[in-house]
Amino acid sequence: MKSFKKTGTTVASLALLVFACGTKSPLSKELTGLNPVAQSGSVNTGIYKVSLAAPTVADNTVWTYTITKSDQAKNIGYFILDLGNLGADGPTFANVVSAKVNGVDWRDKVTNTNGNTACTIASENFVKVDGLGAADQYIIELKLDTIYSRVPTTGWIKSGTSCTQQVMDGPGYRGYQLTSAMESNASLEGKLYNDINTYMKSFGFDYTENPHCSGGYGGHPDGVHCEAVQDPYFNKYVFRFNIHIDPIIDGDRCNAATVDRQRNEMKSATNNTTWAKVQGNWDEWQILEWKFKLAPGFQPTSSFCHIHQLKAQDGPNNGSPLITITPRSNSNGSNKRIQIIHSVDGASTGKGTIVDNIPLADFEGEWVQVKEEIHYTHNGSYSCKIVRVRDGKVLLDFKDDNIDMWRKGSSYIRNKYGIYRSLAGGKLNQNPVGQSPLLKNESLWLTDFKVYEKSPNSSPTTVHD
Repeated sequence: MKSFKKTGTTVASLALLVFACGTKSPLSKELTGLNPVAQSGSVNTGIYKVSLAAPTVADNTVWTYTITKSDQAKNIGYFILDLGNLGADGPTFANVVSAKVNGVDWRDKVTNTNGNTACTIASENFVKVDGLGAADQYIIELKLDTIYSRVPTTGWIKSGTSCTQQVMDGPGYRGYQLTSAMESNASLEGKLYNDINTYMKSFGFDYTENPHCSGGYGGHPDGVHCEAVQDPYFNKYVFRFNIHIDPIIDGDRCNAATVDRQRNEMKSATNNTTWAKVQGNWDEWQILEWKFKLAPGFQPTSSFCHIHQLKAQDGPNNGSPLITITPRSNSNGSNKRIQIIHSVDGASTGKGTIVDNIPLADFEGEWVQVKEEIHYTHNGSYSCKIVRVRDGKVLLDFKDDNIDMWRKGSSYIRNKYGIYRSLAGGKLNQNPVGQSPLLKNESLWLTDFKVYEKSPNSSPTTVHD
């Protein structure tokens, strides 16, 4: 048993839920808005009533699990929390510095071994709070050595001779805090783009860069470019972004200066005050997570077709994106692949194509999970890992700890998602447009956006060279 340090009073509780009888967890909401808003209430499964609360302070290191027993319930023998769902990025048992149960020091009954008991734990990285015994309510406080972000994990309750496994929240990325999370919602089904934009704004995102415009070139105000659709794989609503060649060739916001391209994107809010926590600010660390799916048969060209960008919002060097994830093919449509491209306007530190030749076939019709980690400085860090959800296959895993991740004269870098592609030779201000014959209507599905920050900049609006 490791040695624990004694701790003082607990700080704010975090949202955790524990259920019995195999009841499916209803937790689907994440922290939203400027400040994490407490989720409160109770759920009665007939055995336990579990209260939910979210942290309201930024320096939370105590994770408090409250389990209230109903009259019919048996006493709880022990509680186990999986710490291993993030691998090396998350905590281990060694990072648990103290424990209490109902205010009593529980250091001698906390362990990382399970023994021959009713709970089968696949993970080798967990904390077990043993010897809980008889009580109407169990308030379990685990103090960790530093801040960890809130992420979904697994917990187990041993009650009588039964062990119940349940999805719940637990400590995740070391030093990071979850600053925003967003997924689609059934209430958005059939809604127009302005309703979707209003919804996204409540999470710190924006949907204004789309072909819903009039005048200029490429306006398609009646088209359906972003919609909430039911996804059969996840059994929930996700966003689907569409770009059109038929019946109208979509443009870039009716802009007469960019008649050679199409754009249908969402982005982090163009606001570095209220929503600084979703932006990349100078010397901050940020983790961006999301899932996407490309349509089967998705066809890029030899020109640009970005599905993700990190791009400076302001300053004299904000022309091209800093980072893009880009499907690409040869001019005849062959060698379809995924690239990651790095560039720095006004400097010689751009590295060009840093990832190439990742087969696009591995992505088509498949949900994939993306994780980017960025340190926003000139001597910065960038990593990107993409895992196929269906089978856990790692499709892409890149890291560079010496890469320029800033634009001189900028105050922040925003993150963007959608379809932004060249007409590959065509121009909307000529007739015929003359676009590449490879281009066709395409769709991109998106969900589960999460933004985490570490070492946030206290003056995010300040311009840096």
